[in-house]
Amino acid sequence: PCKVITENGAIAPGDLLVTSSTSGHAMKASSPTADGTILGKALGTLADVDGTQTDSIMVYINLM
Repeated sequence: PCKVITENGAIAPGDLLVTSSTSGHAMKASSPTADGTILGKALGTLADVDGTQTDSIMVYINLM
């Protein structure tokens, strides 16, 4: 599980995640993303209902 925030839009399974300006949270990556900045891939969803939402979702982390 990983804390995420919809700072950069709603999160769907398969979205790449990067660090957010909110401490301890990840957000959806914008394109293009610099090499080495990806934290993982979202396995869950977080809708952006009416403003910034936070929650915890499962994330696939691949350490290379």
